[in-house]
Amino acid sequence: MTTIAAPTPAERAEFLDCLRIIAIGFLLLFHTGMLFVGWGWHIENAETATSLVMPMDIAHRLRMPLLFVIAGASIFFALGRRSTGAVLKERTLRLFLPLVAGMFLIVPPQIYFERLFRGQWQGDYFHYYVEKVLQFQAYPQGDFSWHHLWFIVYLFVYCLVLMPLFARWRKGLSIQPGRWLYALALPIGINEAVLKPLFPETHNLTRDWYTFNHYALLFIYGFVLAAVPGSWDWLMRTRRQSLLVGVALVVAILTLKKTGLLVEDTPFDAVTANLFTWTWLLVFFGYGKRWLSFSNGLLRYLREATYPVYILHQTVIIAIGYYVIQQPWSWGSKYLVVLGLTTVICLMLYELLIKRVALLRLLFGLKPRRPSLAAPVSVLPVAQAVGGD
Repeated sequence: MTTIAAPTPAERAEFLDCLRIIAIGFLLLFHTGMLFVGWGWHIENAETATSLVMPMDIAHRLRMPLLFVIAGASIFFALGRRSTGAVLKERTLRLFLPLVAGMFLIVPPQIYFERLFRGQWQGDYFHYYVEKVLQFQAYPQGDFSWHHLWFIVYLFVYCLVLMPLFARWRKGLSIQPGRWLYALALPIGINEAVLKPLFPETHNLTRDWYTFNHYALLFIYGFVLAAVPGSWDWLMRTRRQSLLVGVALVVAILTLKKTGLLVEDTPFDAVTANLFTWTWLLVFFGYGKRWLSFSNGLLRYLREATYPVYILHQTVIIAIGYYVIQQPWSWGSKYLVVLGLTTVICLMLYELLIKRVALLRLLFGLKPRRPSLAAPVSVLPVAQAVGGD
């Protein structure tokens, strides 16, 4: 078998950054939509938007898987530049510290507004924080949680657990890309079919085996895609075939559901849903490699901003949404107001505070600001915590 040279950090390609920025953008769209679909979220609009349910269901199958695959790929590129110990240290600084800060500073307002919404608390935020949050009783019985920061928790644990395996693969894998990549959908489908009925999705880490294994596999897949020489180019060359398969799967799944042959929450549903997820991720990578392999000032700005925006966005959505859903507007107007204000506020907080204050940069997982050219200290490049490098 002919061995192709292993990928280099330069080959990493800006398209992964572009896809990560797009995925974070969809998170804002998705979590704003959670106010209106009646899925039992923290706060909810009285009127349910039935037209949002199917797009939200599709987005749920794609948004987080895309981020975990990109995060796995970023580990490969990080190991190409630094030692295993240095990568673990960097991930600790950029994952664990923002997690702790988020649990004390970012997440509590979400639970506060939820308690107000459900009539479980009356009073100001200061007394709520002292009397409830500082009891350190786990949510939902208590008021201490990591909520949407579960993504950071799982990433950090994956880095700790899988780093010995990745260290062995850091020079690349001497295999050829090919149609076997499509078969990677089967393990995640089987995992869901077997474990989801026993361990429904909770994000509590300790009793969340379906979700934990699901995203661990996707994290490993991201590393494998980066480590297999020529995989991105192969996906780019076969992007049209992948698109045809993806469209065919959508048509087949919708047809089977309409005829009643595909029932939700069955093993068949689990396998077909993950075939859909993985095929469309390959479509994204193929077309991303073809059309998003570029960079400019705006993308470089957003590349750094995405992590703070991710940390902030759900709290801002709930805080704004709490007041907006009480207004006598249509759900569409409310959606646009919450989405627009959330985007503006998150970017303003990043621009005016987070990127400019050294302590906030640390707590939001950003690398230190580069010193001036006259400064004698050199700063090594560090990876973006949410999939960047």
